[in-house]
Amino acid sequence: MAQSKVFNGARAKISLGNEVVGIFTNCSYGVTYDAQPVSILGRYGPTEIAYTGAEAINVSMSGWRVIGHGPHQMGSDPANSVPKLQDLLHHEDTTVSIYDRQDDTTPVMVVVGFRLTGYSTSVSARGIQEISVTGLGLRLTDESGDQGEPGAVDLP
Repeated sequence: MAQSKVFNGARAKISLGNEVVGIFTNCSYGVTYDAQPVSILGRYGPTEIAYTGAEAINVSMSGWRVIGHGPHQMGSDPANSVPKLQDLLHHEDTTVSIYDRQDDTTPVMVVVGFRLTGYSTSVSARGIQEISVTGLGLRLTDESGDQGEPGAVDLP
């Protein structure tokens, strides 16, 4: 029997750094490019849409709040957690990734240069406490390959 080609949540494994984080029930991410319409004299409409940049990769993960594994202690590596205010100066970036547990060799999504930027939580009577964690990353890679910028200028 052939394996299913349709990806679903039961197959998804989310990792922060090298640690699988199993407390999330939802993960969404997005890529946004900046684009500018080019207008010239003698024409009502734009003649071209030119790409002018790329925004940071937005990632949002939500799930259940587990005592002892809150937003400031989601893994054994401090880079895999939301930094405390006093740690912002020395906090390092990490990666966030989704792998298919049917085929652990090819990532569905990897965001490098990832920093957790915040969280929100809610709890109600007769309900389970939920948490949503957000972050930004520099570059996304998926099963189509790396999406870097060969030849681009970088920091020393």
